[in-house]
Parts: sequence; C-alpha cells; structure tokens
Amino acid sequence: EAQEKCQPSQDFKLQFLRCEVFNADLAAARYASYWKKRVEVFGKEKAFLPMTLDQALADPKIQTAFDMGVMTLLEGVQDPSGRALVYFDPSKYDKSKYTVETIIPALWYVLHAALESVTAQQKGVIFIGDPGRAKFSQFDRAVAKELITSLKGALPIRLSAFHLVHPPAFAKIVIPIVKVFMSDRMRKRICIHSGGEEKVLQEFQAKYGITADMLPTTVGGKYQVNHAKWVE
Repeated sequence: EAQEKCQPSQDFKLQFLRCEVFNADLAAARYASYWKKRVEVFGKEKAFLPMTLDQALADPKIQTAFDMGVMTLLEGVQDPSGRALVYFDPSKYDKSKYTVETIIPALWYVLHAALESVTAQQKGVIFIGDPGRAKFSQFDRAVAKELITSLKGALPIRLSAFHLVHPPAFAKIVIPIVKVFMSDRMRKRICIHSGGEEKVLQEFQAKYGITADMLPTTVGGKYQVNHAKWVE
C-alpha cells in the first residue's frame, strides 16, 4: 500500500539497510514494521503523505504538541563519527497541550529530520536527555512506551546512546519502568551523568568526543537550543 500511495525512494529504503548493517532480512522486517507503525501513528489518511509540518503533521493539535519543544534536533553539530545529536527535555511536557496521539507524530518528525544526514543513518543517533528540571508528574509512561516501541522495531534508527544528564531523584523510579519497554541492546546504551558541570563536560569529551559546543547550555555546554528557530 505504501509503495502505491507514496512511492518511497530508493534512498529512503536504503535507510533500513543501513540501520540493519545491510542484513536484507532484518531490513525488510523493519521496513514492513515501519509502515504498519506509521499508519498506526498518523492514521490512514496522513500516513502516506510527506513527513512535513504542512502535510503529515498538518493538524493544529499535533502542531501544539510539537511546539512544546520536548525533542529537538541539534542542527549543525554531530559527534566525531557523524552521529546526529537529538536533545530531549521532559520538563517541556505540558499535559494540557498534548495526548499520546498528538505527541508521537511530533517526535517522529524530529527523528526523521535527524535521519536526513547520511552519516546519522550509517553511524546512528545520540540522545541527550536533560531531565533535571522535570517533575515526576510530567513522566508519561504511555508516551515512553510508544516512543521506545517505534525506535526498537520500526524507525530506521541506530540508537548509539541515550545520555541522561543530572537525572532527578525520581529517576530511580522512572528508569526501571522505561527499561521494561527496551531491548537488552537499548538498555546497554543508557549512560547516566551526574556531578558538577565541569565533570560532566569532561566525561562527554573524554569518553564520547562530544565537546561543550555540541551540548546544550542547560547541561553546561555552549549550544543554544532554540526549538522555534530550528522549525523555521
């Protein structure tokens, strides 16, 4: 159905092969799962439209959820291997402005934007989680489950790492819940950073080659995150 309605390009299909390191069987399975999940996330009317704000995401409620800025691509920076950096700030969640059905399409858009980089397709995507200012009431189990399900078996993303910087005390409750939805491989990609800003920055640079100019100011770096400007 996807082939008929939107005629995916060869470059798009190649993303799935790169994700599965050119294992054709795994790539085919992920490709099939992707379209099944995309129909589930966007509905049949919009699932086969281009992944743009004025087409697949052309819904005021999705736009409102997107504008919260929970997830943003750190445009113009990559790690030394060419991995894309995606910033995730759960303190931006406002439950009066979204539902699971409206926030997941918005998050899909950001992840597709990260995949516009060929090196990100090849090497992977790094998440920089910044939960330090979030409240326990902002944790949304349903959104976490849907997002992880998408990453685990549908989206053609190689999850390189999920860095959590200065997690709050309630993370001891949240992280085990989130891990339930993850594969073993994904669980091993979680890296927790605590301590002073200088210690965290040194850790990022020494272990991962991620310098201060690649990290948001909210975690001690120099990168100014501006979700509204990125959208433009």
